[in-house]
Amino acid sequence: MKRRQTKAQKFNDLARAYKQIQEGKPVRRIGAKDGSTLTHPVINTPDVLEKIVLQDCLEWLRKKKIICDRNNTGAGEMGTSGFYNYGIKNGGDIIGLTKQGVHYELECKRGRGGRLSEGQQKRMRQVRDSGGLYFVVHGVEELEFLMGDYV
Repeated sequence: MKRRQTKAQKFNDLARAYKQIQEGKPVRRIGAKDGSTLTHPVINTPDVLEKIVLQDCLEWLRKKKIICDRNNTGAGEMGTSGFYNYGIKNGGDIIGLTKQGVHYELECKRGRGGRLSEGQQKRMRQVRDSGGLYFVVHGVEELEFLMGDYV
């Protein structure tokens, strides 16, 4: 579900556009209307689908004997008992503990990059502000690079 821009966001967008026109520059939007931001790999990674990145990261973490769990999220009707939500909304695709006992979450994106929603950005700030690790990974190579000191 896409969210509409607030009045403040619309005003800021118009103000930036006006300034860019005054400077003779092409008008470019800073962020998406839904508040998501683009992600790009930190190091070169092959362009593979997100589900492959997720499987490879889980396999790598298990080989290193690091606690990791897949965070599936969703909602639905369960038989006749009612409607239920499951998983941690906007949480990383993989959640676990490093060998030092530090909480971490990994958000997996396809090899060439993807988008991080507003909710995921908020979750990332919450995890990092509480002393945990939150990484956006685009491949095992990047995961290995980012988790280096925690393996």
